[in-house]
Amino acid sequence: MPALTAPAPTVPAPSAGPACGACPHPLAAHDAVGLRYCRATAISELDRGCVCRTA
Repeated sequence: MPALTAPAPTVPAPSAGPACGACPHPLAAHDAVGLRYCRATAISELDRGCVCRTA
């Protein structure tokens, strides 16, 4: 019978750059409208839906 080994530790996926303060997407994934919307959302401390067009 083969020896049992401990599972490999979970490593978080590498980030695609700085995170957005208003939605779960990286800033690099924002178009001009999404970037403006998310910045206004974060500055105004609003809780509203995401408008990002991620592909």
